[in-house]
Amino acid sequence: MARENKYLFQPKLLVILWLISLSSIPIGMTPSMGQVTFRPPKAQAPKKSIGGASRDASSCGADVSATIQASVTPLLPKTNIGLTVAERPTIFVYVPQTNAKTALFALQDERGKQSYQRILHLSKKPGVIEIKLPSSVSALKIGQNYQWSLVMICTEELEPDSPWVSGWIRRVESHRNLSHQPTVQLASKLANMGIWYDSLATLAELKRKQPNNPTVTTSWQELLRSVDLSAIAEVPLAN
Repeated sequence: MARENKYLFQPKLLVILWLISLSSIPIGMTPSMGQVTFRPPKAQAPKKSIGGASRDASSCGADVSATIQASVTPLLPKTNIGLTVAERPTIFVYVPQTNAKTALFALQDERGKQSYQRILHLSKKPGVIEIKLPSSVSALKIGQNYQWSLVMICTEELEPDSPWVSGWIRRVESHRNLSHQPTVQLASKLANMGIWYDSLATLAELKRKQPNNPTVTTSWQELLRSVDLSAIAEVPLAN
């Protein structure tokens, strides 16, 4: 009987030892449930494209000595192209402190045919701006590349040395198992699939709705750092 009791208590002992082992693991080593890391797809920007580099905002007469990043910067991977499943994706650009009050945004297809253009009003404060394509713009076609550009208007008109950036969008087919409800889990899934624009847009929406949610904030920063945008990972979204 004593022998039977010995084996009867062994499962309880194993459970206790397992709980003790869990409690001894440092908090920093526990897996992150909301980790958002971008996995680059095979898509590349067209070879004939011009890179997204820009002159810094000081060419607009602003004092950028205390600015984290002086250049207008597209929130894109190093390939300068991002995938989307959306008909009209949202584009994100970091704009540093600048005296420019407006900027010109334009979208064109790979052949150079312009499909959208608008003037954006800028804040003097540095921040990440969102450029949403309106319903009046024709839906992007699946499998095609589109180029967007943003040019800072430093004076009353565009100048040859105006700061600018450009990037590419490629629309791909959506997946049936993708939810339409914005969550960190959805952003993580999209990032893992290489769907850059929609992953970023999902987190941006969450940041606006839940500005004090540390998981959302951390996920946004993780996503930007995974594509070497650490310098602007903590920059706020512009109002």
